[in-house]
Formats: sequence, structure tokens, C-alpha cells
Amino acid sequence: MSNVIPTLPTYFITHGFLEGGDRPWLKEIARQILRRYDANVIIIDWEQGSGSPYTQAVANIRMVGRITAHLINVIRTELGLNVANVHLIGHSLGSHLCGYVGSVLQTNFRVTVGRITGLDPAEPHFSQTDPMVRLDPSDAMYVDIIHTDSRPFIKGGELGLGMSAPIGHLDFYPNGGENQPGCNQGMMKYINRENGSFYQGMRRFLACDHVRAHEYFNESVNTICNFVAIECDSYEEFLNGECFSCLSDTNPDGKICAEMGMRSLGHWKKYAPTIASSIDPNASPHIRLYSLTNGDSPFCTYLYKITLNLANSQLSKDHGGEVGHFLVQLEGTDSKSKLLNVFKEQHYKPGSVHRRVFGSSNVGTIKSVLLVWNHSTTMNILTWRFEAPVIYVESLTIETFNMGQKIKLCPPKLIALEAGLSFRMIPC
Repeated sequence: MSNVIPTLPTYFITHGFLEGGDRPWLKEIARQILRRYDANVIIIDWEQGSGSPYTQAVANIRMVGRITAHLINVIRTELGLNVANVHLIGHSLGSHLCGYVGSVLQTNFRVTVGRITGLDPAEPHFSQTDPMVRLDPSDAMYVDIIHTDSRPFIKGGELGLGMSAPIGHLDFYPNGGENQPGCNQGMMKYINRENGSFYQGMRRFLACDHVRAHEYFNESVNTICNFVAIECDSYEEFLNGECFSCLSDTNPDGKICAEMGMRSLGHWKKYAPTIASSIDPNASPHIRLYSLTNGDSPFCTYLYKITLNLANSQLSKDHGGEVGHFLVQLEGTDSKSKLLNVFKEQHYKPGSVHRRVFGSSNVGTIKSVLLVWNHSTTMNILTWRFEAPVIYVESLTIETFNMGQKIKLCPPKLIALEAGLSFRMIPC
């Protein structure tokens, strides 16, 4: 304890099942924290207790949590550590371990830890259980959760390792909390990332969604891009653009917004009084927030909303609807985005309106948009064409997040967009 400076913030970071304190991601988070803050960083290594069987590891975190709580109390009593400045960060089983630390500190020593961050808390043996046996908001002054693998534990042959239920003050669900982009790539990519280790590469491949939580958190410590997340009733409503501005004095109808990861605490402090006044005093807040990420590092992305209006002209009606999907490329003052698959494949009717929230790099002030339409031919005879399929676009509107830029764009003239070709949409 001779190297601990009790007046500085203190971070405890810990791993989950089948891992140990020497894992590179733990050291990387520690490095990022020390790069940003003057702080104490302590890694909780419980590798001797994190092995199989899983049920034994579940039991072991209670003991490790109790020991860690006693260690924190010793630092508090011997060196004067302020427990309110302690931040516990745990992945998977380590999330619930942190919950036990917080619970024991309160029960045995009458002090409350400042913050616990749960990185995709483990679901098996913790789903639908009493808060006493898992991480919950009472374990710290502030508890934030990042859910990245929240599918049911076994569904359709797929394995979901993280909890879906909200269990913190703020619960973040990037990409809906499951099926993280970039996790459908080949296994060799992960073997190479683990320096050729087949075992570690296989584990990383199978648990890609699960480990995204600590990858997102690691990036959030020092990124200049804000991992913005927005409160919404569901992920689909979020994608449909129904929650796209933040609550403020000038926007009372807005939603709670927060940065996912390290910087979420400031947002909780901002909104906590509002949240407390709007819920039952005996209930936990459990605010669900949704966001989008890129498929690879850097993961943080900027949010945009697009509204596509298909023409309702006589030409469009005479031609009828088409099955296909749209791609867009933002063209701004600073750069161009990649070609983005914003609207999924569906049937597009004349006069219909389509909205979607999507993520992109920051292109600066938007000047124009390249719009590409691709026709899809399926076994359905209604999709068959004997000449080039076309579609008629009237306009599209692009909005940057939280009432930033909003610009309406139109095709150069109202002519058909042929499959596989593009329009450059310009201000109108």
C-alpha cells in the first residue's frame, strides 16, 4: 500500500470467468486511466478462483468481493482513503464481484463506494435473481452498466453471456445490447489479435459480443468522440428516430442523454434530480439508453437521422413500388463518410416516408449526399424485371444529433433513380 496516494481517485479493475489479472485488456484500461488522470489503479487478480466449473467461480466471487472490501477498508482506516472516490470496474462475473465489494463495505463498515461500472454483467446464475446476490444500484452511489451480449443465454444455438435486464442507474445498450457490429468476422482475425494463440483466439471469437463491453469502455476513457447514448423505450424506436434530442430547460420533451463509459458520471449528476422527481421514491431508476458503434476500433461514431421521401408523382405511381435498399454517403466540409447501408432491404411504395438513425464519421457541415439504390431480385416473381428497375425519390433530410444541423436535399431533377446508379442530392 506504500504507493497508494489516498487523496487521489482510486480505480479497481477486475476480470471474469476463465481469466486472470495479466490479461492485456486490464492493463490497457489501467494505462488509459493513468494517461488521463492522476489516480491509483489496482487490478484485482482472482485467476486462482475464476476457473471451471462456472458454478464454483460464481461462488468464489463472494469471497473475493469480501476480501477486496476489507482491503479497501484497511486503506481507508490506515491511509485515509475517501471511499466516495473509489470506482470499481468489472467485466462479466467481475461485475457482480464489484457488487459484493460495495455491499460488504456498506454492511460491515458503513461506507458507500462512489461508483461501480458493470461491463456486460454475467447472466448465468444472476438473471431474475434477488438484487442481494447480484450487482444492483444500491451497491454504490452510482452504478452504470454497458450491455453488449444480452441475448438469452441459449437461443437458437447462439450463446448470450450478458444480462439483458437493466440493473444500474444508467444502463447502456450499444447497438441494442446484442449482435455487436464486427463480431461476425472470421476466427483467424481473433487468433492473430491474441498473438497466434488458438485457445485465446477461439474464446475471443465465441465471446466477441461479450468482450466488446470492455473494449468500448477502454476507448471511452480518452476518446475525443463522445459515445453519446439516448434514453428510449426500445431500440427500434431509437433507430426510427423517435428519440433524437436531449432533455434540457429549452427542450422539456427531450430525452435523457449520456456518454457511455468513463464520462457517464457527469451526466448522471446532471439528470439525477430530474429522475428522482419522476419515479417512485422506493423504486430503482433503471434508465435504458441506446447508441451505435462502428464495427472496429475506433468504435465511437457520430449520430445522424435521415428521412427519405419517395415521390408520389404520377410517374412514380404508374411504375409502382420496388424491393431493394438504399446506401448513402455523407459529403461534408471536412470529409466524406463511407458508403453506408442505412435502409434495410424492404418494399418501397410511392409516396412512402422512411426514417432511420445511423452512425458515421464526423464529416463537418453536410453539403451533399450521394444516394445509391440497389434492386433486389428474389424467388418472388414480383421482384423480377425485364428492364432496369427504377425508383423515384423526392427528397431526403439529414439531421445531426440533438438539434444540430438539419438540411433538406433533393435530386438534381425529378427523374428515376436506376438500380445500381446514384444521385448526388443537393440542398433544395
